[in-house]
Amino acid sequence: MTDAVEAAEPATPPAAVSAPAAERAEPAAPSARSLPRRIRLGFRRFRRTRPFWGAVILLLGAYFIANPIVGGGFAFVVDVGARALTPLLLAFGMAAAALVAMFQPAQRHFPAIVAMGLSVASLPLANLGGWVIGMAAGIVGSGMIFAWTPYTDTQLATVAAKAERKAARTSRRPLRWSRRAESRKAA
Repeated sequence: MTDAVEAAEPATPPAAVSAPAAERAEPAAPSARSLPRRIRLGFRRFRRTRPFWGAVILLLGAYFIANPIVGGGFAFVVDVGARALTPLLLAFGMAAAALVAMFQPAQRHFPAIVAMGLSVASLPLANLGGWVIGMAAGIVGSGMIFAWTPYTDTQLATVAAKAERKAARTSRRPLRWSRRAESRKAA
């Protein structure tokens, strides 16, 4: 059985046999990152390229406006009746505006204005605007969404310069796998 296995495997050159096992193993590509780090960096890029915190605060305001109705249970909704629909519609509109602003940052101005109007309208229509906390969070969140701007040209130039410095720094490092690949091509 060992003769069949030896015959199936190609003969390795003597240099590869004498090299330690760590050098023979193919190292990972230099740009490979661990999954948690890629997720963290991707989320950071997502957060920085859109009005993230304004949308989160606006969603929090929508939660406070809808909380007395949603958290009250079915008996509470039945007792309140049709009046329970108004806070839910206001909160749904605010949440929809926050999600549109977060996932379509180019369309952020109109949802911010609508969310501001819904937040102010929640004061008389929805339990004093979610006990004023929901209204205040909605106003602050929609203001942050409206005021958010994408990167300026100087910020983009700074990011590009930083990326170039990082690329130059990593290109100076000798890579084990590239020397090994060159030696294979030469042989």
